[in-house]
Amino acid sequence: MTRIGVVLGRGGHTAQTFSLVDLLGRKFEYLYFIGLFDKLTPKKIRIPGKKLLMITPRLLPQDSKVMSVLRTLFSFILSLTYLLVYRPTVIVSCGTGLTVPIFFVARFLGIRTVFIESMSRVESLSQTGRILLGKTSLFFVQWKDLAAQVPGVLYGGQLL
Repeated sequence: MTRIGVVLGRGGHTAQTFSLVDLLGRKFEYLYFIGLFDKLTPKKIRIPGKKLLMITPRLLPQDSKVMSVLRTLFSFILSLTYLLVYRPTVIVSCGTGLTVPIFFVARFLGIRTVFIESMSRVESLSQTGRILLGKTSLFFVQWKDLAAQVPGVLYGGQLL
């Protein structure tokens, strides 16, 4: 069975990602990458799959530079470990910052990645989108005007 890694964040990113998973249906095996302290998102999963807890690399205002570096490093180590153990065929994300280390490690391992920019990004890419532009297997935006402005992205329509 094809194994799909799904990166989940909080808020609108998660709602759009769940819409995508609903469209894909139950014919796949899912791996859900979830932030360690995110207690709400796992409860919203409708199609069962393995839940893989991640340290969010996001730089928090209260983090020291050392703590930020450690969080990011640990995110890369967890990503490498999970991807070597579970070897998904593809990983998809709708924009959460947790995506960056997972996608970089996936690219290093030759695992395909699909990034779908958040529907809220009408005129410009998110910070995550800017970091990943040109570094994914496929990069979709949900607005035609944004696709026309940004070379290398595909217009895929809206998920919600």
